Amino acid sequence: MSRLARTVFAAMGALVLAVGAGCSEEPAGPAPLPNPTASSAVSPGVTPPPVGNGCRELATQGRTLRLVNAAGHSIAAVDLGSGPMGVVLAHQSDASMCQWLPYATVLASKGYRVVAFDFVGYGSSSIPQQKTYLEDIRTVVSYLRDRGTPKVVVMGASMGATMSIVAAAAIAPPVDGVIALSPPLVFDGVNAEKAAPSLRTPALYVAGDSDGDYEVYARQINDATPADLRNLVVESASQHGIQFVAADTPEAVAVRSAIEAFLAQRLRPAPAGSSSPR
Repeated sequence: MSRLARTVFAAMGALVLAVGAGCSEEPAGPAPLPNPTASSAVSPGVTPPPVGNGCRELATQGRTLRLVNAAGHSIAAVDLGSGPMGVVLAHQSDASMCQWLPYATVLASKGYRVVAFDFVGYGSSSIPQQKTYLEDIRTVVSYLRDRGTPKVVVMGASMGATMSIVAAAAIAPPVDGVIALSPPLVFDGVNAEKAAPSLRTPALYVAGDSDGDYEVYARQINDATPADLRNLVVESASQHGIQFVAADTPEAVAVRSAIEAFLAQRLRPAPAGSSSPR
């Protein structure tokens, strides 16, 4: 075989491998901004686990995605449902998107488009030297807005609640609401209490009065939020974060009712002739 023929066959083989590799998950989201110091979305020679690794049966009920944030990191996500009303779900520090997917399917069945994702450094996302919590949420919000879902509420549990508050205070134009289940005041240097005064969208804070100091934290963040935007639910419960949407207790049922009332108020169109509620 001539040198030219060997070169052509090698190029064709490389093309086949590249096309095959691109079919496992849909690449989506904005291209990374120029950043010569950022690491690549996936480290060379490292094959990331499938999106929703550990809950593939649930994950594949939606569309599995790999988004890329402004730092060039890969974010694993699952998109369920459709339409103009979106919900972004941010997980706890001891978990991944998998903890949200059962409730995500419930919300999708109620007419919402829902994206659950893994923060960079967790689950099936990139493992960088530095976390990019706020950029991760911003990337998922942008994904929804750019694909026909202009109204978005961000909801997080525990660590994800703190990050959701801070991201909601920073994203422009503002999201349509933020829901924080058992938010710490500060997580990994990110301070929800300091960000709360900058919120320009309604917030719903939830905590259990027997969950350590989390009731105190929720009250402090609520007090720091502009008065016309804050809503606080404290249940007589020891449940924490995701347990409020996963448990089958009267307190959890009450929280889910509050969440769904908040989503309906913030995301569903206002009746003709009425003003949009704050």
